Amino acid sequence: MERRIRWILLVAIVFPGLRAKAQQPVDTAFASALQHKLDSCRTVFAVPGISATLLLPGDRYWNGTSGLAHIYDEVPLDTTYLFQMASVTKLFASALVFQLIEEGLLGLDDTVDEHLDPIPFVPGGTRIRYLLNHRSGIADHIPTNGVFATWMNDPDSIWPPALAISEFGGPPLFTQNAAFSYSNTNYVLLGMLIEAVTGTTVAQAFQERFWSSMGLENTFFAPEDELDGELVPGWGSFIAPNTYDTDVTPILNDCFASIGSTAGALYSTPWDVARFTRHVMTGSVVSPTSLTTMRICSNVSFSDGCNGYGFGTMRYTYAGRTYFGHSGDIYGFTQMAIHGLQDSVTLVLSINRNNAPRGPIAAAMLAAVHQQLSVGIGEQGSSSPVFSLFPVPATEVVTIRLAHTGEVDRIEVISTTGQVVHSERAREGREHQLSLRGIGAGVYQVRVSGRAGSWARTLVVE
Repeated sequence: MERRIRWILLVAIVFPGLRAKAQQPVDTAFASALQHKLDSCRTVFAVPGISATLLLPGDRYWNGTSGLAHIYDEVPLDTTYLFQMASVTKLFASALVFQLIEEGLLGLDDTVDEHLDPIPFVPGGTRIRYLLNHRSGIADHIPTNGVFATWMNDPDSIWPPALAISEFGGPPLFTQNAAFSYSNTNYVLLGMLIEAVTGTTVAQAFQERFWSSMGLENTFFAPEDELDGELVPGWGSFIAPNTYDTDVTPILNDCFASIGSTAGALYSTPWDVARFTRHVMTGSVVSPTSLTTMRICSNVSFSDGCNGYGFGTMRYTYAGRTYFGHSGDIYGFTQMAIHGLQDSVTLVLSINRNNAPRGPIAAAMLAAVHQQLSVGIGEQGSSSPVFSLFPVPATEVVTIRLAHTGEVDRIEVISTTGQVVHSERAREGREHQLSLRGIGAGVYQVRVSGRAGSWARTLVVE
């Protein structure tokens, strides 16, 4: 316990990003555009309801919902509803494992048998790294007829993870690291490893390391945590494919949660999940080295724009931009939580229907975000660029590289409201180092001007 207390104190000191920031909602016009797009997506893709959170540079945010929670009673969806987060749970579990690796309690190349007693169907020499990136070869014990029947027929039963694996598992599919095969069993085993080295339950570890420090008041790990809030009905069917006329949430019971465990037993709101995702992906939860490892992907082709799987993260590409996070699917629910490397935009989508097209919805919402970010600060002269900026996003300094020497004599930084927040004369040469000291995080326009005119590029400051 003393070691865990020291860790929590260390988080508060070393990771100040976990402290609450003065977040501000986007302006009315921005919010209206996002709501219109969400409403359009809900209609076009025929889903009951969507709950979404966007976190933007400059500590701006937007929460919105569209559609219904209950399709027969016509109860509107709102942001207070809890969702079953399915495999988004894996992002939380992976972050916790990497914290334990940084503390020396686990190692990426530790084997399962170094920490756990023998488990049927689990080779003892399986390394933790191959559990994290789904290259262990261990068969997935969850999508089996036996598990489904148990959820249906024995809803109150609680299954210890090792017993669930031995009862419903099967022989390994291949030797570790020979191929990629997504398996929930990998993450159930990681949960067992977490408990073995911390001496606490996964629920307690999540509470101590994440919920409390981040203020995630509407996030719960079942079955140990009792849900403090209303779970939105999730629409699907047990008998007819591509049918979404039955509230299937009764199957998401204690039995389901105990068998799914760290592979998918999380319940939360998009708001909480978005904040956690942003903390992880911006380096406030694990070290830069760990974060780099989490993003090393096997090139695999999932749907919805996902083209890679890392160490507990999925890689997505939309409009040429790369996003990392995790998605999830379970009876009645479709989930996605992603964060952009280039644009520093965090998006969480929660849909109360399974098999929903999250990829096209995410692409549409991100396009709406970037369209709004560019309103009033359009990139002029893009067909013949006079200058470029790097890096973007930037933190302390951004470099302005001119196509030719002597084309400009003034450089300005302009906010989205049109206010000039910085202005200086351009120096000689093709490169100009612009200090961002005193310029808060957010989206700006960098405008250069000279005798031939003015040109602008968008700058994201973190």
